[in-house]
Amino acid sequence: MLEASASPLATPVRAYPTLKESWGALGWFLLAIGAVGLPVMLLAQNVAHASKPVVGMVMTLATNLAFLGLLRWKAGKRWRPLQFAGREQVWLYALLPVLVLAMLGVLSVVQLLGLPDLASNYFKELVRTPVVAFLLGVVIAPVLEELVFRGVILQGLLRAYKPWVAIGQSALLFGIIHFNPAQSINAALIGMLLGWLYYRTRSLWLCMTVHALNNLVAFGSMLTEGGKSTDSPEAMLLKWPFAYAGLVLLSGFVLILILRRVQQTTTPLTTDEEPQAPLTPPIALSPTTYNDRSRAV
Repeated sequence: MLEASASPLATPVRAYPTLKESWGALGWFLLAIGAVGLPVMLLAQNVAHASKPVVGMVMTLATNLAFLGLLRWKAGKRWRPLQFAGREQVWLYALLPVLVLAMLGVLSVVQLLGLPDLASNYFKELVRTPVVAFLLGVVIAPVLEELVFRGVILQGLLRAYKPWVAIGQSALLFGIIHFNPAQSINAALIGMLLGWLYYRTRSLWLCMTVHALNNLVAFGSMLTEGGKSTDSPEAMLLKWPFAYAGLVLLSGFVLILILRRVQQTTTPLTTDEEPQAPLTPPIALSPTTYNDRSRAV
């Protein structure tokens, strides 16, 4: 009898990041701030004599280009291509403004917690430069944050863990990395929604659009009010408690209807079905973004 020589089976390469590595990403982010962000900030302030909003935007870009570069280096051969288009349907884009307004109606109850806003003064100064505020909050932040949290972190976690674990972990990190109590809870909850939408559609374009619309509402509100909120949830609750409760309930009902429709019309991709696209050049994350009392993330 002839014995067949068995070749050793190749060990499958685990997707990046694992849960442990996703926590380590916070350390890489802090390293990027110290090694790149702070030097760029000092150069912009002392050499270019740029205004504070411009300095903040330049620092954000530099820091997070370095951050994503570190993640790319850490992942090595385990790096996965960024997938922009997915299985979303055109009708969903038409409903996104309604979805975002319903989401904001539900999340307005978070403001009733009265969490401290450590970046309040910066945002008030930022809104005095509308062009910079718009670019940072409505263009740069949605693109860069979705690339990192949904395109890199969540995509990797979905390959190795149950969906609820992957979505929950990426949303938790999304909240923490804002480093601002008034933003962090909202960011984590919005991260849950964006994570679920990505899980169902694998579309970064969809997540970027939702994120941009959310920040656009906050930008418009702060621009109109000059950085001050006159119709806060606290004021509405005191003046019209039943009307406010009805608004929150209606928002929740509309949100559930839209998400239910998404669930009925989408089928999540399995790992085997995911396309092997060419490697996409790294683009970075923006950590602290423009907001209106934590509504923008």
